[in-house]
Order: sequence, then structure tokens, then C-alpha cells
Amino acid sequence: MMLDPKKRRQQVNGPMVHRDIRTETTYTPTEPVDRTPINSLENGDHAPDYTQQTQNIRSQVHQWGDAQGQEEQDAAVSQEETSVFKEPFSIRRVRKNKGNKLTAMLQVRNERGRYLEEVLHDLSEFVDEIVIVDDASTDGTPEICKAYPKVVRLEVLEKPLFAEEWRLRNTLWQAAAGTRPDWLLSVDADELYSTEAKKAIRTLINQEYADWFAFRFYDMWGGRTHYREDDLWCLHKRHTASLVRYMPGYPYFYPQQNHHVPRLPLSCTVLPGVSTELKVQHLGWAGSLEDRVRKYLRYKRIDPSGEWGNLAHYESILDPEPRLLPWKEGQ
Repeated sequence: MMLDPKKRRQQVNGPMVHRDIRTETTYTPTEPVDRTPINSLENGDHAPDYTQQTQNIRSQVHQWGDAQGQEEQDAAVSQEETSVFKEPFSIRRVRKNKGNKLTAMLQVRNERGRYLEEVLHDLSEFVDEIVIVDDASTDGTPEICKAYPKVVRLEVLEKPLFAEEWRLRNTLWQAAAGTRPDWLLSVDADELYSTEAKKAIRTLINQEYADWFAFRFYDMWGGRTHYREDDLWCLHKRHTASLVRYMPGYPYFYPQQNHHVPRLPLSCTVLPGVSTELKVQHLGWAGSLEDRVRKYLRYKRIDPSGEWGNLAHYESILDPEPRLLPWKEGQ
């Protein structure tokens, strides 16, 4: 079930909505939560024991909206609207500790010559199925997608929805939900999960306690050897939820935003979940200077007043000497 975002707009434009270029990948709870990693290494000397970590997941589950945070929410939201977050008895909750099907979902547009083929090849190594919505590409992107056997559903839109991203996210979610997944991994066409994350993901999903997992995403800059870190580019310092258990009958909805829409439905944030220290490379800024200038101009064109993002963040794309740190695959 997908709710009408118009009925929730006052709430989704509150503190959970970030204001930067990569806001589509993360949520911020109103209460501080325990960010204890489930897979930390001591001095980098030992490989993580994911089996043992999964046994400890129950104590690391984060429940957003508890205690004082819930009281504050109740004061701001009517009882009728708050009830959407309460789990009705009739909702069929599907929690399995083995045999879960992992489905990756992507929205793509004009990806030829970029990273899509590498991403699909990489995903094919560790997910069970892939669902793609093509946003009216004009460069043959759908043909690339068809070449991968694990792409079980490809929907090609005749007219682009890029200017109404929440509708595009809705379309992708509905397409993925129609394949009867157990877990959904929301992936952009320029993201690569680390080797460690790929090894851990089966252990993460084959448990009964957490309904979402968050990762650390790194903005690679001008190549794949360094990522950017400064006051405006610190995505990796917080956690981004991209892996969620699919529960038929649960009320899913996206905020009605034209750009920078969360990659997972906003209603997922009230479910119990875990923030990990597993890494993901975001390659969207790893190309040439010319490529970054094109992206800068696109952001300025679609959001000239900073309604959906941060103008200072946009301008920082053109920084001649950004602060770059070396990328390390492990933790």
C-alpha cells in the first residue's frame, strides 16, 4: 500500500528532511540513537565475525520515535496521522532468519558510458534479482539492462519523471514490490558496495530483529583513490539507510519533493534498524572536471533558488582544491 504523500507533506518537510545534494540517502532521527557498529574491527587486525554480530543485533536495534521523541511527535502530529506509523494487527509481518530473497532496485536515465554496466555486474554477484525503472533514456540504456539475467523486471517510461522525483521513486518501489521480495536494496547507478559489505549482506538480512540497515557512503572525487571530506561534503560521517525488509501491507510513502527524495519510503524510519560501518563508494563525482561542471549546471537549472538543496553545496562542486582523503577498502 502506498499512501498519498500530499496528506503527509507537513510532517515530511520537518526535521527528517535534509538539505544537501545527497539527502536522498539518509534519515535523521529526532532523538540521539546508539550508533554502535555491528561489524567494527579492532586495529584492523581481525576479520569481522558476522555470525556473532548478528546474534548481537537485538541489542543494537534502533527504534525511532520512542520515549521523548514520541512525545514530541505526538504534540506535532494529530492522532489520526500518527496512527499511520502504528503497526496494525492485520499487517502481515514477514521475518525470516534464512532463505530471504534480496532484490536490488535502480532508477536509471542515460547511463551509457558511465558506471551502469559495472554496477549491474557487481550487483549480479550478490543479489538474487534486480528491478529497474528507466526514466525515458535516449541513449540505449534499457538495452544495457536487458543484457543482465538477474534483471527480472525493466520498466521503460515514455515520459521522464526526473522533474518529479517522488513519483519516480514511487514507480520504482511499486515495480520492485511486485516481484515479491523479502529485502530491497536501493542502489543508484553509480554506487559500488565494498567487498566487506557484499560478504556481510546475507548475514544482515537472515535475521528476525532489524528491518533496515544503513551504510556509510563515500563521495569519491576525481577518481577512485580519494574521497572528499569538508564541512559540506561529509556524507560518510553519517549513516544512509538503503537496505530494508519488505512487509506486504505496511503503509509505505515518499515525501512529495521534486528533487533529493529519500531513497526509501519515509515510513520505514519508524521500524527497528541497525547502522553499520560497512562502506559504499559513490562514483557520481569521480569523473572528470567537465563531468562535475555538467552536474553543477544541472543542479543550478533544476533548483536555482535552493528549494530542494543547499546552494552553498552546489557552489562547492566547483572548488578548485577540495580536501581529499585516501580511500581504504577496509575499515
